Amino acid sequence: MAESADTSVTNWTVAEGAASSGGVPRPIPSAPPATRLGIRGSLRRGIVAIDPLRFLGLVLFVLAWHALSLFFQPIILPPPLAVLTRLIADFWDAPALSYYGVAEPNLYANLIYTAENVALAVFCGAAIGVVSGLVSARVSLFRAVVDPIMSTAGTVPILVAAPFLLIWFGVGRASAVGLVIFYVTVIMYLFAQKAASNLNPIYEEFARTLGAGPRRIIVDLLLPATVPEILGGLRIALAGAWGLEAVSELLGSQEGIGKVLEVLAGATDPEGIMATLLLLGFVAISVDAALAWIVARIASWNAGLQSGGSQT
Repeated sequence: MAESADTSVTNWTVAEGAASSGGVPRPIPSAPPATRLGIRGSLRRGIVAIDPLRFLGLVLFVLAWHALSLFFQPIILPPPLAVLTRLIADFWDAPALSYYGVAEPNLYANLIYTAENVALAVFCGAAIGVVSGLVSARVSLFRAVVDPIMSTAGTVPILVAAPFLLIWFGVGRASAVGLVIFYVTVIMYLFAQKAASNLNPIYEEFARTLGAGPRRIIVDLLLPATVPEILGGLRIALAGAWGLEAVSELLGSQEGIGKVLEVLAGATDPEGIMATLLLLGFVAISVDAALAWIVARIASWNAGLQSGGSQT
């Protein structure tokens, strides 16, 4: 079945070329190297090496931080080594946090709480946003109803919704997760809609010519073709979700990195604040790097598809 479909597409392309070039069939461009390699070829290349310039920038940042700390008191700007030592000491056990009302007196448990909220919110928000975005790109009535809501939500600061979520869901995990879901849904809706709108209609026409129905077009064409842009939007949404989750926990949560930052700020502990921020930043960067690697592996064929489309 798949072989006959490929033959039909080839014959149709040759016939079209013959008609447009005075009866002489045009040669079909060969697939670019990126397309021929596919996902398996990209996997064999392995993980991209660390950029030495980025590593140099990180070293210069730490050196500048250390140099500036020599001119200020530790209460203003603690040195990097002191912050790193505090991070290691508080990671598994930080008894001082229990005096300030933190449910789990260590950074590890609070980081897990925040990470669980981010993962849940990103999963739910991405599912809602991607589905609604793809539907809006193909159903004009749905787009006419939902577009004004999403456009308004995308222009209004997301924290404006925080008081309403606190009233509706109270202080706790539900309000924090709801705020991040709202943010991720808007981002993924816009990216999914744009990805589906950018898809060349000729591919869907080819699929209908070969007898594909709406379900096959969505599953075998629309979803795979929009994966690269959707995953790119997911990286942006995830990057903002970490900070937004921490901010939402500042509003009254009893756990999480945001709660730790709140109590340390109240205790005027810049060393602990910077250690907590350093941990959160490291985790966020690590997750983003892992997602970037996954995106590069999954969507490695997209470069070949785009270059092939530009030749036609």
